[in-house]
Amino acid sequence: MREPGRHLLLASLVLLVAAVWLDPPGSWLAEPDEPRYAEIPREMLATGDFVVPRLNGVPYFEKPPLLYWANAGAFTAFGETPFSSRLPTRLAGLGTTLLLLWGVRRMWGARPGLFAAVFFLMSPLAFTFSRLNLTDGILTFFFTGTLLAGYETLRAREDRRRAALALSALTGAFAAGAFLSKGLVGIVLPGGILLFWCLATRRARDLAVLLFGPALPVFFLVAAPWLWLAEQRNPGFLQFFFVHEHFQRFATPVSNRPGPIYYFVLVLVAGFLPGLAFFFRGLVPIRRDQREALFFVIWFAVVFLFFSLSHSKLSPYLFPAFPPAAALAARALGREGPSGRGWAIAAGSCALLPAAAAAIPGVRAATGAAGAWPIAAAGAASLLIGSAACWVARRRAETALGALALGWAGLYLALALIWPRMPLARDTHDLAVAAKSAAADSGAGVVSYRTYVQGFPWTLKSIVPLVDHTGELESWWLPEARRREIFWSREDFWTRWRSGQKLVVVMRTRDAGDFSGVIPAAKLIEERGKFRVVANFVGVGKRETGNRSRATNGSETAAVLRGQPDPESKRRSASRMEPQRRTQNAQPSPLTPVYSPESSSP
Repeated sequence: MREPGRHLLLASLVLLVAAVWLDPPGSWLAEPDEPRYAEIPREMLATGDFVVPRLNGVPYFEKPPLLYWANAGAFTAFGETPFSSRLPTRLAGLGTTLLLLWGVRRMWGARPGLFAAVFFLMSPLAFTFSRLNLTDGILTFFFTGTLLAGYETLRAREDRRRAALALSALTGAFAAGAFLSKGLVGIVLPGGILLFWCLATRRARDLAVLLFGPALPVFFLVAAPWLWLAEQRNPGFLQFFFVHEHFQRFATPVSNRPGPIYYFVLVLVAGFLPGLAFFFRGLVPIRRDQREALFFVIWFAVVFLFFSLSHSKLSPYLFPAFPPAAALAARALGREGPSGRGWAIAAGSCALLPAAAAAIPGVRAATGAAGAWPIAAAGAASLLIGSAACWVARRRAETALGALALGWAGLYLALALIWPRMPLARDTHDLAVAAKSAAADSGAGVVSYRTYVQGFPWTLKSIVPLVDHTGELESWWLPEARRREIFWSREDFWTRWRSGQKLVVVMRTRDAGDFSGVIPAAKLIEERGKFRVVANFVGVGKRETGNRSRATNGSETAAVLRGQPDPESKRRSASRMEPQRRTQNAQPSPLTPVYSPESSSP
């Protein structure tokens, strides 16, 4: 490898990692998934119970607990912050990149290994899901570790090396991590991939080192204790976890996440855009004697086909297929050398991306509302310059790929800087802070009316009672007394509203009509997007810039209750300072119960 090209590639990889880790002030958690996966470990720490995950006080068994445990550790070390909640996912993204670099290097050499790492982290989907507080990042890390350790185990068994048993144990440990990240897909899919690869390369007997070696005992030693403890604490957990959360999600529309059969084709095109041309070239020709390439082809195909056939489809599900896609793209680039057509497709499609994004009205509106045009323009310019430099250097593969990756790194750095300005990052946090401030000032309780906004318990650091709504929360896990504390009927809510109990309520804008004509009248505190925060007592009102508040007048209240915007809100500044909060001597309201191990146990 030429030294200048190698240095450029390394520099681009470092900048891509920096873009993943950049977290400017105000980078609040994105509704709904990030606050959910931050709140559950917060409640684990509050209750001291690390067996039963809880969300808003309710046992939550949709996912295994590894991400929650990791986040709880990050909270203990660094505090309960958005950055801490994203730390395990970002470490997992970095770990997946390093595993891929190591694995491809072992198979094809240092040059393709570096290519694969850059292709992986340069892809938009890998950048996104290596940043966010989601289960898919740590699943992909352990998924990748399971397959690469399993591959090395089979190779060691074939070569009769003593390391085969140790590698088998490592495979079992990685598989346990994958299972504890997201359940059966973490072991069924890697197991199927290794089986199909052994059958395709006529080495099925080598599977004995995994099936009858240390892999299975290590797996059960790591993964089984949580399953046993959770079933003991919540009888019926195993049936719910395995049947409802796995088989029914795959085979039926129970999760309400439909998508056409070509859904993941679109995810692949958008999510792997910079390396797409090289990925397709890396798929062929594949022969039986090219076992390394066949390994990555089977890996990609099994993940892609499995989720394409599933009735439950979300873009993060395809993330475990991106390491093999990056490896195959690296294979094509390393095997065939410079290719004018491949670089033309890569540079051209990337150069067109800013124009395509700017042509979407929603993107233009969001960028303008955030006041982010200068940063967005700088990111777009970085990608355009990188694409042009990639085309100019197309005869030198390392330099061309490094230039393209630097262009994407510049775009990603711009996106990270823009994030705190976006409504998805701000709105829920600002609403919850306004509700928290009003409740602390008045001793009121915060309640959620006919909705559940994930970020409210996380920001308030307490349970939020839900009125006439359960959402994704499985209330049947709770005893009746605890269920009534968290889930209120509509009649109970209105009785409390009229009784004089002070309530701060978050609701959807479309439900504002329910508060029309009620006594006491609803006073608007804050409104953002689809949600509003109101209260049933005087002395609160919509907050303005500079932490000033004014009482809501009669015409404004009427407009709010009719579901119409406040006439004066158009004249207010779009950016509001966080309301000043008075927390001294504030006592928790019985309507916003604070956790203790005794009160939170099921």
